[in-house]
Amino acid sequence: MSPKFIRQASRFHKILGLVIGLQILFWMASGLYFTIFPIENIRGDHLRAEMDHGVLEPEQVTISVQDAMDRSGIWGFRAELDMFLGKPVWQISNSHETVLVDATSGEKLSPLPEAVARSVVTQGVPGLAREGGSYFLMTENAPREYGGRLPVWVFETESSGERAYVDPSTGDIRAVRTTEWRIFDVFWRFHIMDITGKDVIATWWMKIAAFLGLSLTIAGFIILFQRLIRRRLFS
Repeated sequence: MSPKFIRQASRFHKILGLVIGLQILFWMASGLYFTIFPIENIRGDHLRAEMDHGVLEPEQVTISVQDAMDRSGIWGFRAELDMFLGKPVWQISNSHETVLVDATSGEKLSPLPEAVARSVVTQGVPGLAREGGSYFLMTENAPREYGGRLPVWVFETESSGERAYVDPSTGDIRAVRTTEWRIFDVFWRFHIMDITGKDVIATWWMKIAAFLGLSLTIAGFIILFQRLIRRRLFS
């Protein structure tokens, strides 16, 4: 290779280093964060606990499945008998919604009131509940960190603003969002170069950055290879 080509490769390598260096730094920093913190902690699994809803006793069930479907107020094609906070319930669902019906009294339980959401959080996410906080029903403008169906009950801690999202139809804990998760989310956006929040990996920014990063590596190897050859020739 001619000295002129090596000089051009070296200059190209320096320019690429300035252009792509910041993104490589973000890749390394985010990758380090992803490996240091277990994904279970990011998702808040360590704050959760197995909920004891009680044991289903057949004699407690006095409402038939057909009666439960009629009382649910929806056209359901699936019915499940389960326990929820010590009560036997029929879970009537279709592709759009789910309704809980008390299998003893026949009372339609959904949507669940705040008191029930409090019980779910207290038992299901004790790691957050013990910090204390406030409850509110979110009906619109769901944040990126949730992204599920609305409405949803939200418990937010006073100290850190960490949240638990409870489905008002089923009482399921849909998501737990911690400070670690929010940091993870920011790093993830920079990692995949998609600040829109749509989690699109194959963006043009990502493709360009990957191409430039590969070009930087190839140029570096060319320079290194040529310098090693020159050292051997003149040693």
